[in-house]
Amino acid sequence: MQVSPNRSVVDRPKQVRRRFGLPKVRTGCKTCKRRHIKCDEMKPSCQRCTKLGIECDGYDEKKPAVVIKKPVQRELRPKGCKATKDSNTGDSLPPIPAPIAYNPGGSPEDLQYFQYFQQVSVNELSGGWHEPLWNTYLLQACHEMPFIQDMALALAAQGRFERLKHGIHPFETAHQRRIYAMKKYSKSLAEIRRYLASASQPDVRMFLLVSLLIYIFEFKQGNMETAVRQVRSTLALFKNMRSIKSSVYVYNHHVRCPETLEDVIVDMVARLDKQGFLLQAKQPSTKAERIPDVSVLGMSHQNPESTDVPTDFPNVFVARRYISFIQYWGRPNFASDAVKHILRHVQKVQGKTVDGPDSGRIVSAREFSNRFLETKQWLTGIEKLFQRLQTLPSSDYRCALSVKIQGLATLLVMACGIGFRLEARTNIALQEVHTKYGSVRGLCEEMLRLGRMAVDDPAFLRCYVFDFGIIVCILVILFATNDPDLEKQTVKILRDMRPRKEGVWDSCVVTVMAETIVRSRSTMQML
Repeated sequence: MQVSPNRSVVDRPKQVRRRFGLPKVRTGCKTCKRRHIKCDEMKPSCQRCTKLGIECDGYDEKKPAVVIKKPVQRELRPKGCKATKDSNTGDSLPPIPAPIAYNPGGSPEDLQYFQYFQQVSVNELSGGWHEPLWNTYLLQACHEMPFIQDMALALAAQGRFERLKHGIHPFETAHQRRIYAMKKYSKSLAEIRRYLASASQPDVRMFLLVSLLIYIFEFKQGNMETAVRQVRSTLALFKNMRSIKSSVYVYNHHVRCPETLEDVIVDMVARLDKQGFLLQAKQPSTKAERIPDVSVLGMSHQNPESTDVPTDFPNVFVARRYISFIQYWGRPNFASDAVKHILRHVQKVQGKTVDGPDSGRIVSAREFSNRFLETKQWLTGIEKLFQRLQTLPSSDYRCALSVKIQGLATLLVMACGIGFRLEARTNIALQEVHTKYGSVRGLCEEMLRLGRMAVDDPAFLRCYVFDFGIIVCILVILFATNDPDLEKQTVKILRDMRPRKEGVWDSCVVTVMAETIVRSRSTMQML
């Protein structure tokens, strides 16, 4: 090395070369990795090893990277949806998400079950309705949370198992479906525990949704006590989310649609509570006619006394919101009164002890008049909608058939005073029945005719549907008449519904109840 004469050679410390801030490549061949040199990653042998005359040991098998996705906090809420004359759920709800994209760990069997869940189970849970919780929120949540996805797969497998069990698909193996359902259910519970332990701020909305799914799975298994405990946990989660310290949750019922995911789920819980859980509360022995203010779920239902019911409905979804208000949400609540009376009667027939006399509560003339006028207006509106839909039978027509039976059952309960005592001497509902149907028998025959149409429809769902439907409405007929022919038709329709379940009502159990009632009456007539 030549050195300029006017420069001096100075010993300088050796400078350490620093790596650029680039990511380290770990996909080179095994030989280059051992030599700690850059690999050109040519296959089947890298060029660096070939030029140096070294045997290239090849590459490690590429393993799929485990990617832990952070839960996406999306705002799951539809656009404003109010149950008014101008409401149209088809325009106000967001579109259904695309089918889920499985990660590399998803098996073809998982994909098959999810497609079944999306195409069949969702429709069964919604009962054929366009429910945003099932048709939109749940499918979207399957993209975000593995434990919801696995719970959905468990429900799909359980649904297929039940179809096989009842002979709907006899060529498949039911036992395999049952094992798969329990496997996915257990996996989902384990994933929930891991998520709770790892996430600093878990998404409570997802837990509300999965709690509802757990309730459905346990109810379908026949574990009613476990299902009830799960619904209580769902309500406790919601109270914690809203920082509600009181042991009693006050729920204000409205005709308008709930707007957020958590409100939709709690609305579902309130529907369950109004259907049957409230009925499990024991009547106080001192005042048997008083209805408990707090249900077994710890909910206090605040019901408005009346609402303006239109005499025409733009679609069947709006009609259902109003009949739900009339049946379960408004005050007085004749549906709960009637079902309490039915259950107490069945307990007596079965020889069980009941608390206090079944005298029913006293309803004032003003309250009765308000509820009757709402029911009469609703029946006018549903008849117009029913006539429009009848020209082209569709899923909307089948839904309209169901809600029309519910409305007629409400009128029947009011006309016959099932489960309550009327303060006024004149029953205006009974007068309306005689004017429009000729007699109570005529109204019962109309309900049985519509019930037979619904059950004979090939699209009638003989499975679990979440919301209330027509099971208990058909059962009410037995408490409005003692006609043997009508009793026989009622029991026959209930039998033909099996194995359908609605909310907390099981058609198999209700059929046994109906048979017990009819048999006890026959025994009494023979004595």
